[in-house]
Amino acid sequence: MSDILQKINPSSISATIDASLIAYRSCLCTSCGGQLHQEPGVLWAESEIVNAVLHTDLQLDTLPATIERVSSHFAQRERGFQWFLGPSAQRQNYADALLAHGLEHDEDEPGMAVELPALQEDIPLASNLTILPVSNYEQLEQWIRVWLFPVPEEIVRKYITAYAKISLGADSPLQFYLGLQDGQPVATVCVFYDGSVASIHYVVTLPEQRHQGIGGAMTLMAAREARAKGYRVATLTASPFGINIYRRLGFREYGTFSTYIWSPQEDM
Repeated sequence: MSDILQKINPSSISATIDASLIAYRSCLCTSCGGQLHQEPGVLWAESEIVNAVLHTDLQLDTLPATIERVSSHFAQRERGFQWFLGPSAQRQNYADALLAHGLEHDEDEPGMAVELPALQEDIPLASNLTILPVSNYEQLEQWIRVWLFPVPEEIVRKYITAYAKISLGADSPLQFYLGLQDGQPVATVCVFYDGSVASIHYVVTLPEQRHQGIGGAMTLMAAREARAKGYRVATLTASPFGINIYRRLGFREYGTFSTYIWSPQEDM
């Protein structure tokens, strides 16, 4: 616990958020039976569900060859992949190289962080929500179905199979929580503990249950759980749907995190 970040340093917190995202995606990949490829200046993941370049620290003149090599690797396996860029990588104009070599921009999200002792807990919340820690694989399947809704069943089954390899013990760095209304699963959140900060992921509410304070309740519960474990800082990346909730809880923006995607070309 000695490595736990005690306070937010505005000049370095974006790098901390980035490091936590890399650790989270690496953990998810290996926990689901995948493989990490650690090479000079680049880290990428390959599995049934996580296929992505997680970290890039290359000179611009060597980046094109790496993009072509990684793209070729996944093309041979007919798999799409993502390329994640944190704030430092974006300043090196990596994005232009990715676009020039066949990737497409998917999304930009602000990285956010809050000091948990200063968490703003007086916000409107759903009053009829029960939040359970996911402790068995039946609950994990329910969690996956809410999180992925409304993707096709074939994809859902692939994730259920992969996630069945993840440890659900109390000591696991990945902790999943399921929100229920009237006994029915309606919301999800996941917390990843990297030993420095607690990163919050997959705050999702089913469309018909939105605008009831459920997302805020799930996020606040996750932050409280992290605080109870001794963590002092929580981080996340925010979608347009959630950013105002996170701001009300005290999260503030620190840098932009971008995702680029590559997909195999379909036969004409």
